[in-house]
Order: sequence, then structure tokens, then C-alpha cells
Amino acid sequence: MILRSNLPRLRQCALAAERILDVGGWCRPFNLATHVIDLCPYDTRRAHDALDPEDAERFTAATWTVADVCAPPWPYPDKQFDFVLCSHLLEDVRDPISVCRELNRVARAGYIETPSRLREIFAKSAPGPFGRWRGRAPEVGFYHHRWFVEAAGTHLRFLAKTAALMERHENYLTQRGLGRKLAEAESGLGLFWVGGFTYEEVFADPRVEYPDYRRKALAALRR
Repeated sequence: MILRSNLPRLRQCALAAERILDVGGWCRPFNLATHVIDLCPYDTRRAHDALDPEDAERFTAATWTVADVCAPPWPYPDKQFDFVLCSHLLEDVRDPISVCRELNRVARAGYIETPSRLREIFAKSAPGPFGRWRGRAPEVGFYHHRWFVEAAGTHLRFLAKTAALMERHENYLTQRGLGRKLAEAESGLGLFWVGGFTYEEVFADPRVEYPDYRRKALAALRR
């Protein structure tokens, strides 16, 4: 997944840069990247699912680094890269703060994308009475993601995603309850940054914070 509306600008930034790092680019490689760092090896990359299939690969086996991005420092000097891409990774990893620190260290500018928090609490459908009796929870957002990610300007906030509480209907949105699907811009968080960005892990009581966020989000979406 990528916000398609941001892809032209992303390609423009990459074409203007000499050195581009794709962080976590194994699943959907960015062909304009000159370097990649990922836990999976070059030979297993999903080349058929590249973000920009119209572009030829600029990275090679020699510029592909196999490493755990949550175990800094990455094997690059400070500000080695003109641009860095980190797409749909931060919501998955165990330590997004370390990854953000390294993104700031190794690059002068970049683009970060994650699912929006709205998408992470959105269920396409809710279980009917029989489903609830059988104990079937709705599929809300992406079950394997660890973090809700929100942005205010160039500041990222990470809040731990608690799967058990997401099964409670007062904590999630449904297409029926909203009356429509989420638009692309509502489903993703895309952040272009230059010079650096800030970040923090937020601690809150999910029993209070989850339903409060859902209530405010639903009111805003219905305006």
C-alpha cells in the first residue's frame, strides 16, 4: 500500500537525489532507491510488487544491506543519503523510536508512510448476532501492527496498539456506522520532511483513550 497521490512527488524527490535509501524495502521495493536496508536478503525481494514498476532498479546486491533496523547504528555515516524512504514499516517494528532516530541521522530529507490511525480502527463490517455468539471478533485494521501512528506537522506520535481492546465495538469504526468507506487520504499517513522530524512514544490508558479517540474521530468524519 502507498498513497498513490504522493507517489509522483516521491519519484520527483528521488530523481533529484544522488543517494536514496529505502528502509524496509523488501516487500514493495522502491526502484529509484540506490540503497536498501532490510531484514530479508536481496535475492528474495518482491521485485514484481515494486512501488514504481515504471523505473529500473538502481539498487544492487552490493548496495542491499541485510540488517535489523531496530538494532542501531545502521552501517552508514551521518547524512550519507540525500533522501530516505520508510514506507509501511514503523507500525510493524518493535522499536520505531530507534528507527526514527536513525532516519534523522543518515538522511537530509525523506518520506515516511504508515496506515492512519483511522484505518487501524476501521472494520469493513461488524459481526452479526450469530458471529458475536460464536466469539468471532471483527477484522479491525491490521491485526499484526504494533502501533497507532499519528502526525502533527512533522512530529510523529506512537501509541501501542492493544489487540484485545480493539475487539470492543466502542473502540472501532465500521463502514455501516460511518455510512461510507474511508477515502485514500483518510487511510494513510504520509510525511515528507526536510532537515529532520521529531517523534515520541505516547503512554495513555487505552480503556479511556481508545473510546475517546473513536468518538472524536467519528464526529469529525461526519461533518
